[in-house]
Amino acid sequence: MPIVVIDPGHGGSEKIGGSSPNNAAGPCGLLEKTVTLRVARAARTALRAAGLGVILTRERDVNLGLLARAGVAREATAAAFVSIHFNGWTDPRTQGTETYHDTLAAEHSRTLARLLHERLVVATGLKGRGVKQERFGVIRSDRHDPSTAATLAEVSFLTDPAEENRLRDPAYVSRLGEAIAMAVIDALRARGLMPPAPAATRGRRVPAGAGTDEPEDAYAMHAAGRSGAGDSARKRPRARRRR
Repeated sequence: MPIVVIDPGHGGSEKIGGSSPNNAAGPCGLLEKTVTLRVARAARTALRAAGLGVILTRERDVNLGLLARAGVAREATAAAFVSIHFNGWTDPRTQGTETYHDTLAAEHSRTLARLLHERLVVATGLKGRGVKQERFGVIRSDRHDPSTAATLAEVSFLTDPAEENRLRDPAYVSRLGEAIAMAVIDALRARGLMPPAPAATRGRRVPAGAGTDEPEDAYAMHAAGRSGAGDSARKRPRARRRR
């Protein structure tokens, strides 16, 4: 069976190889790095249940450089690589889901990003902010095996108090993990790397870089001044967190 690599964004206590220890934080202190690991573990459980081999780029609160994260998938010749993140903005009303693929991505990466976006929008019940393309360090095509479909998800905005509360619920976290798993399975089936879904479940929806000069994720991109707030919001600067 194909190997899938799930990358829980951030981790640890210091910046390493372009990867920040944490970016977004909820109003009551829930950290992005904590939630990404919880969701990654839930996705692993769902993927293993489908018979797939799964590798997490980190198993605990540590940080890896962007190149090292992509390198885990390259070394495993992974069929799919999903980097999990949560967004943030100074306005707590800002909300929605975004997914990304590399600007030079092959069709299988574009397909995975689209399928992941569709599944996450259903699972969160939030606004779909679109499938976008950026040269984020962990999903750059030149850092992955040509056969690997790579995508990055900004699942939701952690700076929304209601969403922070939902993300503390293990059932919601499990739902997000299942959505990620189902998107990967959809993409692998589309490539003929997994058997088709049984007729009874076909179409089932999930319940409602090495350097520091490249963007790590949506937060880093906007923090670098490459886009205004508008509909493309960034993660809230750490200085604005409320504990």
